[in-house]
Amino acid sequence: TVVVITHDRDVLHEVDRIIEIRDGQAFAFRGNYDDYLRTNASKITGQVNEYAVTQRRISNLKEDLIRFRKLKEKSRDPGTIHRFKSLEIRTQNELNKLGNTEKPSFWIDRESASNLNTKMSDAYEEHKARNIRIRTRTSESKTSNVLVDVSKLSLGYGEPLFEGITFQLREGEKLRLHGRNGAGKTTLIKAILAAAEGKKPAATIYAGVVDTPSELPIGVYEQEISSQYLNMKLGEAIEQSFRAKDAQISDQKIKQLLGDYLFNPMTDIDVPISRLSGGQKARFQLMNMLANDPALLILDEPTNHLDLPSIEELEDALQQYHGAIIYVSHDSYFVKNIGGTELAIGK
Repeated sequence: TVVVITHDRDVLHEVDRIIEIRDGQAFAFRGNYDDYLRTNASKITGQVNEYAVTQRRISNLKEDLIRFRKLKEKSRDPGTIHRFKSLEIRTQNELNKLGNTEKPSFWIDRESASNLNTKMSDAYEEHKARNIRIRTRTSESKTSNVLVDVSKLSLGYGEPLFEGITFQLREGEKLRLHGRNGAGKTTLIKAILAAAEGKKPAATIYAGVVDTPSELPIGVYEQEISSQYLNMKLGEAIEQSFRAKDAQISDQKIKQLLGDYLFNPMTDIDVPISRLSGGQKARFQLMNMLANDPALLILDEPTNHLDLPSIEELEDALQQYHGAIIYVSHDSYFVKNIGGTELAIGK
């Protein structure tokens, strides 16, 4: 028996049972990820219908309560007053009972949600769980300017990790780097970042060139948070990440970002970065990546610590993004949804 804790959809596709922790409860699903999606969609649509009925009942009860109170106040007959008082109490008791029911976290995967009928789709959109809100550059105006120009590049430490790499990346284009661990993907990314800063890379360039426009705004998603943020509170880290990129930031903007990324703006703002969960750290990394409205995004395994709703939100945001994207991912679902050309790195 093997027990795996993961949001990796490729891994979930190979299991024969899934236990989802949601709303403080454990929900068991037989089968793999595809089976889970089908069963979950069926269960959630039923729950959404029940919740919608409850909300309509609450709305009707509130109207009844107002009506009974008005009728009670207008009446002069003791018997009538008593009758409406009883109705008022009974209605208030039912309203209290229904009002104390916590709203479940409704989530259906993107594909299943797209197959819902119009009525069910409207109900789901109204009541679905809040998700992170990623704001990216979505301007319709594109240019054909080359943002990254790599020509016959050989790069490495002591000896080349790879040789003869050539590609150009323009606005709106996506490039996936793939290769074994240690093949040089991260080394190439660091060389691109160094070029954007007008610096030499830490690795040795044995041949070729890597070039970017001067002062190209780049957003980088890294798996590990920079050590400079670990001892900061979340609000301080957000402010610092913006100021480090000469991006405007205010207290109001920080609170908006906290809300957008499912943090509590009042309490989480003072939580140290070091105490955040893996998923919370990943959400901070997304904020950090987008701080300066970048024209180029570079993402290194961005789905590793995100939950399934957040992964889909990230995929949607990247599909609408109008800058260029370089990414590294072993998540076949993510690769399929983001697309782009592929470049194999390594010997």
